[in-house]
This record gives sequence, C-alpha cells and structure tokens, in this order.
Amino acid sequence: MLLLFFLTLKPGPGHATGTTAAAAAPVDPAGLWQKAIEIFRKNSDLYPRKITILSEILDRHDQPGSVTQLFFIIDMDANGKLVTKLTHALKNGKDISDEMRKKVEIRDLNQDKTPPKKDSLTVSLSDSPFNPERQKNVTFRARAEKQMLFGHFCQRFDFTYQTEIVSKGEPEKLTWSGMTWLDENSGLPLKLEFSLEPLPKRIRSLWTIYWYEISEPDNWVLKKITISGQGGFLFIKKRFRSTTTFSDYRRPPQRGEEK
Repeated sequence: MLLLFFLTLKPGPGHATGTTAAAAAPVDPAGLWQKAIEIFRKNSDLYPRKITILSEILDRHDQPGSVTQLFFIIDMDANGKLVTKLTHALKNGKDISDEMRKKVEIRDLNQDKTPPKKDSLTVSLSDSPFNPERQKNVTFRARAEKQMLFGHFCQRFDFTYQTEIVSKGEPEKLTWSGMTWLDENSGLPLKLEFSLEPLPKRIRSLWTIYWYEISEPDNWVLKKITISGQGGFLFIKKRFRSTTTFSDYRRPPQRGEEK
C-alpha cells in the first residue's frame, strides 16, 4: 500500500513572510488564529523543488517489511507552469524507476481538482485549515494545553475542516479532525495533526502530521508530512507509515525576472 502526496500550488500575491514577530501580550484565540491565516497567505506562493517519499509496510513486530523510496523534482517551464518529475525510485534497495514512472500519478500542480487515482491519497498545499479562502469550512477551539516546539511556546487548537476530493469524477465530502499548535504570540503554525472522515477505502486507521519550519531567508514552509495507519482486507491487516519531506523552497519569478 503506497500513500503518495502530491502538491497543487497557487502563487500568492505577496512575498513578505510575516513570520518575524516581536514578543507581545497573549491575544484572544480568534486573533491568534487570524495571525496563522495571515502567515499562510503571505507564504502561499512558495513551492518545494525537491520532494522525497519514504513508504514502509510494517511486519507484526512493527519493523519495515517493504520499503519504497521516491524522489521528485519540481521545475517551472517556460510558460510558468510547475512540472513534477520522478527522478528515481527504489524498492528494498532495488532501482524500480522505470516501473514507477508508469504507475505513479503526476498531478497538474496548477489545478486543485485533478481526479486522483484510486490507490493514492492526494493532498494540496492550498487545502489547509489556514487557507483564508476556506475559513467558512473551518471550526476551531483553543485548549488550555500548551507545548514547547522548536523553541516556541505553542497553544493547542482543536479544529475540524470540511473539504472534498474528487473520486471517479465526482466530488466527495471529506473532514479533517485534529489539533494544531500555534506560537502563542505570533500565531506561527508549527504542527498540524489530524485524521480523516471518511477514511480511504481499505484504510482502517490513519493519522497525519504536518511539521512546519522557518527556512531562509525567513519563510514559513511545510518541512515534512508523516502518516501512520493500518489497512487491510477481511482478516488481513497491515500497518504502514510514510514520511514525505520537502526542501529547496522557491518563489515563482515575478514578471520580467529570470527563473
């Protein structure tokens, strides 16, 4: 079972990051959530040039029984369109690049509604509870719990986010339910974790975590997505986990600039 994450990216209007904030008195929960939305908006045109996916099927001792690694490069063509290429793939150390190029779905990165294949899980960077255009589909509640993450004191928020995927050409409702951790002063999101309702076919449990970071020169970016869960058919159950890492973030050149 191979869970793949591909990205659809929408260039944003600004290049300021809004991630550097002086320490301030704690704000109300709605105000803190609004700061997170603004950080998302100001970083929405960033895209990762490199994506690596490590997917593991675990045995009954939770040790990897099968390991697949996929390596992607995202470049911008002469028309300003983002193009994804699978550079190479390994399964248990064996090169399977040619085989995987025939199987792996490469989505149009400029469209949100490209229908995914049945055996893949597709996620867009614009599909987020922090997207300012989708706040009517989000409910959130601040909790008393706090946590230190990467040197930031963070407040927990529980949330639900109503979105949809396209299956066999038809939209299907999907709900993210989980929690996120925001810097208690700046609103900077550091971690987002959730499950899905309904779960993908033949998936019995699923937990997804987004890890964010500040990258040079001062951009808020998605560093890593980890997935763990269990799938199976009838009495056959298999645990799985995957890690997708993103690096070498860039912004599309402004009009008149070279790539």
